[in-house]
Amino acid sequence: MPALFEEQTALLQQHLVSISEAIVKTRREIADLRQEQEAGRTRDELHAVVQSTEQATDTILTAAETVDTLARGIAGRTEDAATRADAEAIQAQMQTVFEACNFQDLTGQRISKVVRTVVLVEERVAEMLHLWAGSAETPAVAKSVAKRPAASEADRHRRDAEDGLLNGPALPGTAAVSQDAVDAMFG
Repeated sequence: MPALFEEQTALLQQHLVSISEAIVKTRREIADLRQEQEAGRTRDELHAVVQSTEQATDTILTAAETVDTLARGIAGRTEDAATRADAEAIQAQMQTVFEACNFQDLTGQRISKVVRTVVLVEERVAEMLHLWAGSAETPAVAKSVAKRPAASEADRHRRDAEDGLLNGPALPGTAAVSQDAVDAMFG
């Protein structure tokens, strides 16, 4: 009887170890899935920031154009020099608002560049996981990522060409052309 009891105890112990390993593996896979979801969510959040900024900028520009048009009308209709000067000052300030709204385009370009980089990293990781999937047991996240179609070679070449042309705005202090040079072109 003691031998049978020892065998059953060993078998029970073996099953408990297997269950414990399965729990650890499941927790790891869930953590990996959460990380994957967070990366996708981050990409979506950045895209939403670009869209919201664009919408807010459009609202600002529409209001500024209305104010500019009204000021232009006042300046053109008034006989009073002080009123005309005020209307022209309003127009000058509206020009400053128009120029300041360029931030939306610049931030949109920067954020889009970050999103493209995140997508590129995700694609490369998915390709690596897909290659490794045949040689070893793959976690659930690797399997789910590997199921996504990898970017075609043509898509990668197109994206690389676009990246070469659209480097986005220069970071502060690294502008290739000074503001004075731009002003001279338009002045």
